[in-house]
Amino acid sequence: MSAFIIRRWWLIRNRFFSFIALAFIVPSILSIVTVFGAKNIIVRSINGQPYEIWVLPGLMMFLAAVLITPLIYRDFFHLRIHSKALISMTLAPIRKSSIILGILVSALLEVLFIISIGMGVYSIIFPHTVMLYRAGYILLYSVIFALLYGNIIIMLSLFTERISVFMSALLTTLIAIMFACGLFIEFDFFPLTMSTVFQYFPLSMLSTACRSIIFINTFDMINTVTPIVITILLIVFNSFLLKRKMKQ
Repeated sequence: MSAFIIRRWWLIRNRFFSFIALAFIVPSILSIVTVFGAKNIIVRSINGQPYEIWVLPGLMMFLAAVLITPLIYRDFFHLRIHSKALISMTLAPIRKSSIILGILVSALLEVLFIISIGMGVYSIIFPHTVMLYRAGYILLYSVIFALLYGNIIIMLSLFTERISVFMSALLTTLIAIMFACGLFIEFDFFPLTMSTVFQYFPLSMLSTACRSIIFINTFDMINTVTPIVITILLIVFNSFLLKRKMKQ
């Protein structure tokens, strides 16, 4: 695991100034574009929370998904297609699950750092919205969200050999989680059948569980544990898929 973290640090160090710029610019743009327009349409959530407070967990989760996407793309698609670093990793005497976890955890550390900065930026743009107890839960659920979403992207990248197919699947997935996972729009705004289906998406469960513990002080066991179990199953499946793709 330490080797993957060191590798990630080397990659960050080689693009340090662009990394710092990214850490401030992306959360700022995403916060301004998303919230300033939407909060004039959706003034308050169904349970009475101001929109800029209600949307914060979903905004950070979406930010985590946006940030982890290029990191997963580079390691599991670009480097695999061009027969670069990933092949050398898979030839090492370690389990494929350890490779997947190593890349994911090291990427999550980078994502967590930027999300923390993003919450600081958000608190400047929208004062009194980021409370300390909220920040802890939001960071925790955002990490779980990124871990689950990262495994979905790994699965897509290992299934796909063509960049056009992969990018189409990737953009479709991002749009789906943006609008169908309760990140920016509450499920109650959709027709009953659609909202019922959307609520059972594993990524939707995390946004629901996070808001449940923040706004009504209730720990949602099912919506928290289910995505974690699915993530573990995806790691096992992706390990098998990686071994098959590398023909090892």
